[in-house]
Amino acid sequence: MIPSPVFFTLCSNNYLAQAKSLGNSVLANYPDSVFLVGLVDYRDDSIDYSSFEGMQITGFDEIGYPEFKEMLARYNVIEFNTSVKPFYIEYLWRHYGEEHQIVYLDPDIVVYRPLDHVFSALELNSVVLTPMFSKVTEKTSLDELVALRHGMFNLGFIALKYSEQSMKLVKWWKERLTTHCLIDKPRGIFVDQKWMDLAPLLFDEVFILKHPGYNMAWWNFAERKLLDFGDSFAVNNPDQMLYFFHFSGFKLDSEFITGRSGEPQFSYASRPELKRLGSEYKASLVKNKYEFLNKLKPKLKFFEQKETKRAVLKKKLKWLLNRI
Repeated sequence: MIPSPVFFTLCSNNYLAQAKSLGNSVLANYPDSVFLVGLVDYRDDSIDYSSFEGMQITGFDEIGYPEFKEMLARYNVIEFNTSVKPFYIEYLWRHYGEEHQIVYLDPDIVVYRPLDHVFSALELNSVVLTPMFSKVTEKTSLDELVALRHGMFNLGFIALKYSEQSMKLVKWWKERLTTHCLIDKPRGIFVDQKWMDLAPLLFDEVFILKHPGYNMAWWNFAERKLLDFGDSFAVNNPDQMLYFFHFSGFKLDSEFITGRSGEPQFSYASRPELKRLGSEYKASLVKNKYEFLNKLKPKLKFFEQKETKRAVLKKKLKWLLNRI
């Protein structure tokens, strides 16, 4: 019998309301599983970490990787939060045992039902990824443009079982994220995510899960429509249930499902079927002290890009030209 899976997420203190909402949704579907919050921050005396019932909170400074000091000096908050992902995967197998399957989920995700397709895929494969989108559109779509800039797979999710292939991938990923987990789109790099475009080419046993109910988010709305049945959600067809939704860029009092774009297609007015989904998520965040936690500043000191003299001169020139 396969042991219960280990689920984990990563965040700084200011994202703990989202992490708790995720954890509650995971444990509702997998009450016997481990749910771990990888705290990519130092602990804050103003936070009651004991309120995270049934969840483990393990700081980045508790898992034993000396290279984090150098990485912290190199990366900003987003880059560092994403760079530690394969390190935590390695740590979890070391700490809980190689017999456990591991599922990573971004903190701004909610799980709505057991992830049956994921664990079925892991019976024959070592790694499961979800694509940003999976259908051909007649004309160029926003989904395609987002994927070309940010990567073919959204790394808000990855599932793995321990094997020779998965460990090769984790080791390869760790090496690259130690120095190249950057937001540098002109050079074709986008944190931990763009690297995973290479995974199906370099490693065997990598499965791409195309079911539309997994990792639904604003970047695949062109091919996915939510169906609200009052007590459940489906995607496109009544028999294709929603398994997890990614609330990327969600803002509490916005009229849009995401704050990443102000285009009408992301508004509740244009997509009224999303209203209950968004309202329930907002209520969950408020209950989990979002308004307090969201205002906290990370206690870590991250790398800050300083403007070059050339960049400053360009700004001054632009300002002068606008005054003419």
